Amino acid sequence: MQNPDVARAFDEVADLLEIKDENPFRVRAYRNAARAIRDFPESIADWVRETRDLTEIPGIGEDLAEKIATLVSTGELPLRKQLLSKLPAGLLDLLRIPGLGPKRVKLLYSKLKVKSPADLATALERGRVTKLKGFGPKMEEKIRAGLGAAQVTERRMLLNEAETQAEALVTYLKEGGGIKEIAVAGSYRRRRETIGDLDILATSADSAKVMRRFVGYPDAGEVLSQGDTRSTIKLRGGLQVDLRAVDPAAYGAALQYFTGSKAHNVELRQLAQGKDLKLNEYGLFRGTRRVAGKTEEEIYAKLGLDWIPPELREARGEIALAREHRLPKLVELKDIRGDLQMHTNATDGKGT
Repeated sequence: MQNPDVARAFDEVADLLEIKDENPFRVRAYRNAARAIRDFPESIADWVRETRDLTEIPGIGEDLAEKIATLVSTGELPLRKQLLSKLPAGLLDLLRIPGLGPKRVKLLYSKLKVKSPADLATALERGRVTKLKGFGPKMEEKIRAGLGAAQVTERRMLLNEAETQAEALVTYLKEGGGIKEIAVAGSYRRRRETIGDLDILATSADSAKVMRRFVGYPDAGEVLSQGDTRSTIKLRGGLQVDLRAVDPAAYGAALQYFTGSKAHNVELRQLAQGKDLKLNEYGLFRGTRRVAGKTEEEIYAKLGLDWIPPELREARGEIALAREHRLPKLVELKDIRGDLQMHTNATDGKGT
C-alpha cells in the first residue's frame, strides 16, 4: 500500500466524519494526517514493515499511528468500515464530483435523501437541488458537468499518485530478476494529468516467472487474470494494472502502440499505409517482413519522422512537425532555474 492509498483512506474517514457532523477537531486530525502522509517523502508501508515509530512523522500521534499500521497491514481501516456501515457507500462517489464537498453532500443526503450519483441525477432533473441553500444556478451547472463526466468515464487517479504506484511496482518487478526491458505506457507515459489504469510492458527470457511475481505483488487487492504473457491485477487502491510480456524484436512497436494516443496511432497507421506498410503492436511490416519494431526510434525513422516524445502524441499536428523536423523542445527539469514565489489573499492562506 503506497502513501496516496493511505492518505486517501484517511481523507475518506474525514469526509464521512464531517457528513456525520462529528467533532470538528477529530475531522481536522484525519485531514492533517492525510496531508502529512501524502507529503511524506518516504514509504509509509516500509516504515510499518520496519516497525519504525510513526509518531516521528509530524501530525501523527499514537492513535493515528496505530490506525496507519492496521491499514497498511490489513488493507482496511476499521473506522472507515464502521462509518460506511452507517452511511450509504454512494456518498463517497458524490464527493468525487467537482463542487461537492462533505457539507454539500451532507445537505443533499439529509434534505433530499440523495445517496448516490444516480439519486443526484434524478434530483437535478426534478429541480429539487436548486431549492437548497447554497445551490444556485452556477453550482447546479458545475455539478451537472461533473456528474456527466463521472457517469461516462472511469475513476481516474492524479498523475503524481499514479507515479508513486508505478514506480513501486516497476521496482518490485525488477527486484525479481529476469527482466531485460520494462516501461509503463499509456496515458501515464504521455504524462496526462489523470490516469485511468497502468499498462506495463516488459521483455524477459522467462515471462511466466515475471507474471507469477506480478500477481504476487503485496499491494494487489485482486488478480483479474493470469497468463504466461499477460496478466491483470487491481491494486488495493482500485487502480487496474496490465502487464504484457513482449518479444524483444517488437518491444518498440508495442511501446509505441500502447503509449497512444489512439488518435495519434490512427494517423501513424494511415501514414504507414501510404508507404505500403502495415503498423501494429508487433512491428512495422512490408508484406510479411518486419522492417522495424525493436525501438520506437526506428519505427518513426522508417516512416520519415523524427522520434516524437510521448507528451506530444495527441494528434495535434505533431506528425507534420516531425516530418518537417520542427518538433518543439520540451521543458525538462534541468531547464528550470528558479521558482517564482507569490503571496496572495485570494485563498485561505494555507498554500502561502
